[in-house]
Amino acid sequence: MSDTLLFSVNDHIARITFNRPAVMNSFDKQMADELESITEEVRANPDIRAVLLNGAGQLFMAGGDLQFFHERLNTMPAGVMKIVRTLNASIINLMHMPKPVVASVHGSVAGVGVSLMMACDLAIAAEKTKFTLAYTGIGISPDGGASFNLPRLVGVKKAMEWLLLSDIFDAHTAQAYGLINWVVPADKLTEETERLLKRLANGPTQSYARVKRLINESWQFDLEKQLEREGRAFEACSITSDFKIGVNGFLNKNKPEFTGK
Repeated sequence: MSDTLLFSVNDHIARITFNRPAVMNSFDKQMADELESITEEVRANPDIRAVLLNGAGQLFMAGGDLQFFHERLNTMPAGVMKIVRTLNASIINLMHMPKPVVASVHGSVAGVGVSLMMACDLAIAAEKTKFTLAYTGIGISPDGGASFNLPRLVGVKKAMEWLLLSDIFDAHTAQAYGLINWVVPADKLTEETERLLKRLANGPTQSYARVKRLINESWQFDLEKQLEREGRAFEACSITSDFKIGVNGFLNKNKPEFTGK
């Protein structure tokens, strides 16, 4: 257990919890260092088949630690690129790890909290959750891949609006624009999150990994190249144990019990 993050692995599910509730889980250098280390470990561990990212206390994350920056205003930009590159490593780990990552959010999601949520593959939110990109509200530009992921999820015009104006919007708006997948009552968030995690952890992990890679890298290729990549992924999946289990289960009318291999 670390100071700023809680981390555990049970039943093939890794759980990473932002754990600075006294300061609204704000993101600082220590949290950046610990998140990079943990996401690297999770990415490399083949026994982990699903990942949860959530926040302790009353909210998911209020953004960067402004007190941390306030104490360093007179020495900026010294150290900025170091913490940014550490954050970047975690974003890359979340988006490239060959297993699905779920963000379960509540309370408030602001600034880099939105960036981290967008780096996850799926997102579920309590119905009263509030969101804001927040960056321009303090005169700074986005980080954590916000300028990359947001326009791809919600379109360029909406991304411009949310990033330029830093307005607050609710969970149903976030869902309507494709920023999150599900909105649930607050008292059902844990239950619904666990249901989703268990489903993913018992699913065809190799298939999930290739779906994730195909989608996340599709922007780099034209149609012809993407079709070829789909064929190669299909070919790789066809020799997995889970493909055999899936085909036999379908033909025998039995629910397949995937092994992740």
